[in-house]
Amino acid sequence: MHVTHVFHSYHPALGGMERVVQKLAEEQSRMGHEVHAVTSTLWSEDEPRCETVNSVRVDRVRAFRLHYPDLAYPLNASQDVLRDSDVVHVHSQNSLFNVAIAKRAKKIGKPIVMEFLAVDYLSSHTNPLIKLLGGFYQQRIQSQAAKLADYAITLNERDHTTLKRKYGLESKIVPHGIDEKYLKEPRDDSLFREKHGVPSRNIIAYVGRAHPSKGLDTLIKALPIVERKVDDFAVVIAGSGSQFYVRRLNTLAKRLKVDRRINLLGYIGEAEKMALLDSSKIFVFPTRHFGEAYPLVVDEAHARDVPVVATKVGTLPCRIKHMETGLLVPPDDPSTLAKAIISLLKNHDLIDSIRERLRTAKKSLLTWGQVCERLDSVYNDVRQSARQGTTP
Repeated sequence: MHVTHVFHSYHPALGGMERVVQKLAEEQSRMGHEVHAVTSTLWSEDEPRCETVNSVRVDRVRAFRLHYPDLAYPLNASQDVLRDSDVVHVHSQNSLFNVAIAKRAKKIGKPIVMEFLAVDYLSSHTNPLIKLLGGFYQQRIQSQAAKLADYAITLNERDHTTLKRKYGLESKIVPHGIDEKYLKEPRDDSLFREKHGVPSRNIIAYVGRAHPSKGLDTLIKALPIVERKVDDFAVVIAGSGSQFYVRRLNTLAKRLKVDRRINLLGYIGEAEKMALLDSSKIFVFPTRHFGEAYPLVVDEAHARDVPVVATKVGTLPCRIKHMETGLLVPPDDPSTLAKAIISLLKNHDLIDSIRERLRTAKKSLLTWGQVCERLDSVYNDVRQSARQGTTP
C-alpha cells in the first residue's frame, strides 16, 4: 500500500507531532508499505527538497507562514506523490498547510484519513483575543477538514464526542504509540544519576520543548515553596528550545535562589530520556498550551511507572486520572503546583498507590507497531469504500 502522510513539519524539525509522523512512517515502511511524507520547507530550510530518510521519501513543499506554525500555507504541492497514493493521512485539522494539501489530494480523487487533534481547544483559551479570532479560524478550518475527511480518527474520547456533537462526524479512536522498549526493558534508576552527577533520590523531571507555552517558569516559581518542605530534591529539564528562553529561565532561577536545584540539559536522545524517567520520582508537565493534543511523554512516563503532575489543559484530563495515575493542577499556579509536588515527595503511600495503578493502566498502552496495525484496518476500510463509492 502506498501511504502518504501530511504534516507541516517533519524530521529533523523537533516537536511532538513531528516525532509521531516520523515514527508512524518508519514503522509502516518496516511493515512493507511504500511511505511518503509531504511537509513544508519551513523549519528545515537547509534540508533537500526531496530525500529518502529511513526508507521514507520526504517531499518538502515551499511554504510561508504567519507567525503560528498552524498558519503555514503551501506554495506548491507534490502532485506526483499525491497521485500515486492509495491513502493520504493528514495529521491535524488545525493546520492550514495540512488542509490545503488535503484539498489538492481530494481534487484528484484520493481518499483522505483526517486526524482530528484538540478539537475546539481555542474556545476555552483565557486570552479573549485569541479565543475570538483563533476560535473563528479553528471553526472554519475544522468545518473544511470535516468535509474533506473520508475517514476521521481521534486520539481520545473528548475529541471523539466533540467531533460528533458539533460536526456530525463519526471517528475511530486511535491513540499514538510508544517505543516497545518502554514497556519491556527493565528499570535502571541509577544510570542517569551516575552519568550526570545528580545524586538526589527525588528527581523532578521535565522532557519537552523549552518554550514559553510549556510553563517551565511556573515550575521554577514553585520551587522555593517546595524547598520549605523538602530538603532533598533536584529538577532536571531536558529538551531543545531557544537560547533566549533558556537564559530567561536561568535568570529566574538565580533570582529565586533555586538555580543550584536545576539541571538544564538541552536535547537528549531516547535512551537517555528513558534513563531519566527511570531515575525520576515525579514527572512534571506544567504546560499552559490549551492545544495539548497527545504529549507522548505522558505515556512514556506511565510506562516507566512515574507519576505525572500536569496542568488541566487540552486533553491532559483525559490522559491522567487525578489522584489515581497522577495529579492535575491549574495552569500558571506555582502554589498549587508546589503543593502537588510536595504531596508526592512527602506521602510515600500516595506515590506507591499511584505507581500500582500505573502498572495496571500501562497494559492498555500501544506500541507503534500496534498503532500501525489499527491504521491498516482504517486504510483498508477507506480504500474499499472509495472503490465502492460509499462512506466508511
